[in-house]
Amino acid sequence: MIHQHLLRRGAFLLCVLTCCSFLISQALEESAQTVSFCTLSRQPDKYKDSLVTLRVRVKSFRHGTSISGPTCPKRGIGLIANQSAVQTTSVSHFYQFLQEHRLSKIPIFATITGRLVADSDSGFVKRDVVFKLESVSEVSEGDQTGKH
Repeated sequence: MIHQHLLRRGAFLLCVLTCCSFLISQALEESAQTVSFCTLSRQPDKYKDSLVTLRVRVKSFRHGTSISGPTCPKRGIGLIANQSAVQTTSVSHFYQFLQEHRLSKIPIFATITGRLVADSDSGFVKRDVVFKLESVSEVSEGDQTGKH
């Protein structure tokens, strides 16, 4: 009888712990907010360290990569990869694609997800903030002036 009581109590505690850990993990998962590049670049403090998804034009240079929006092309932000993201196939293929098309005159567009973070000396050009890439999708070449 005591043995059954301990088993029930143990099963109950296991159930409670499982539910709590599930709820905590759900609360910690952050979903990305979709914003336009122009909005992000005009209000960097509002979006700093928040997970966001953007449709951007990507330019690769000898000393780094930058992103801009079709409706505000003069506002560029440096792009760096989150170190754990470089391990993913999509991000590594994306950087390989950029390297192969670095000298091309055809614009490259991509949907990217990541965070606007303070620049910690990410390269040749010093900037206040950079976009730390966590994932990439919908990479394409060509003119997409109407989209952001």
